[in-house]
Amino acid sequence: MKVAVVGCGRIAQAHAAAVRLFDDDASLVFCDLDADAARRTAAAFGGGPTYRTLDECLVAERPDVVHVCTPPDTHAALAVRALSARTAVLVEKPLALSRAETAIIASALRERPGALCIDHNFLFEPCMLTARGWVNAGRIGHVLAADVFYGVDPLPGEAGPGVWVHGLPGGRFTDVLPHAIYLARYFVGDVERVAACEGHGAAGRTDLGVTLACARGLASLRVSLAATPWELGVVLRGEEGTIRVDLARQRAVLAHVPRHGSRRVTQLRVATATAAQTALGVVDRVLGKATGRLRGYPGMRTLIAAFHHSVRDGLPPPVPFQDGAAVVATLETILACLRAGKTVAGARRVPA
Repeated sequence: MKVAVVGCGRIAQAHAAAVRLFDDDASLVFCDLDADAARRTAAAFGGGPTYRTLDECLVAERPDVVHVCTPPDTHAALAVRALSARTAVLVEKPLALSRAETAIIASALRERPGALCIDHNFLFEPCMLTARGWVNAGRIGHVLAADVFYGVDPLPGEAGPGVWVHGLPGGRFTDVLPHAIYLARYFVGDVERVAACEGHGAAGRTDLGVTLACARGLASLRVSLAATPWELGVVLRGEEGTIRVDLARQRAVLAHVPRHGSRRVTQLRVATATAAQTALGVVDRVLGKATGRLRGYPGMRTLIAAFHHSVRDGLPPPVPFQDGAAVVATLETILACLRAGKTVAGARRVPA
C-alpha cells in the first residue's frame, strides 16, 4: 500500500510511525510546502519521494491512502482533491471548519461514502476502549451525562502548536475543542442545544465552558489553555454507576453500584473496587510504557490500522464522515454563539 502524508509537522511523524508499525511494506511519500520539512521527515522514515503539493504527489505516485495532517483551514480542500483522485483519505480533526465545507466533502464522497475517516484518536485509547466496553455491556446502566475536561497547557520546554493556530476562527479552542465534542457525543448522542461561555485569565481568553443537550443525556465540556498539568479526563455518570477515564494517566475506573445492600456496605465495596482498579491501572501503565504499548499515540495507531484495513477489505471506516461533520456543526455553533454574545443556541438538533 502506498501512503501519502500531507503536512510534515509533529503529528505527521506520529501518522507515519503508526503506518510503519503495522505495515512494514507500506511505501511512504511526503508532501509539504516547506520542501526541507518534507525531506527531513522522509529521511526519518528511510527516505523516499517528497513533493511540495498534494496535486504533484497524486499525479506522480497515485497513492492508495492520503493522510491530511495540515492545519484545519486546509483540511476540506485537500480532502476533496484526494477524493477526486479516487484515493482513501484520513483527515486530522476537525474535519473542516464549517458546515459549508463539510457539504463540499459530502459531495465528493457521494459515490464512495466509506473512503474517508477522521482522526478522533482519543476514542481508541486503550483506557477509552475499556470504558466503551463497560458502557456497551450495561455496567453503569443508562448513561445520563458525560463530563469532559481538557487542560492543554504544554509542559515546560514542550513545543506548542504552530502559528497557524492563531488564524483559526476560535484560536486554539478550534484546534482542541473537537476532542471534547466527539468524546461526549459518542456517549450521549447527537447535539440538540448548546450553551457556552468563556473565562479569562492573566493571559486573556484561557477557558471555555460548554453544556450540550444531547439526544441521550447532557454533556459538560471545559477546555483550559492555562490549567496545569496537562489533563484529559472523562466522567460518565449512569443510573447504576460511574466510569472515570484519565487519558493523561491512561486508566479507566468503574464504580458500579449494586441495587441491593446498605449504603455503608455499598460505599465500602465501591471504594475497595476503585482502589484495586487504580492500583492495577498504575501497574499496567508502567508496563505499557516500558514495552512501548502505551507510548506516543496508541489510540491513533489503533485507528489508523483499522482504517487501512477497512480500505483493503471494503469495510466502513472506524470514524465515518457523518461523525466528523457532526463535530464540525457543533463546533461552528459554539463559536457562533460566543461571537454573538449569546448563551444558548440551537432550537433542536444541531444539523450537520
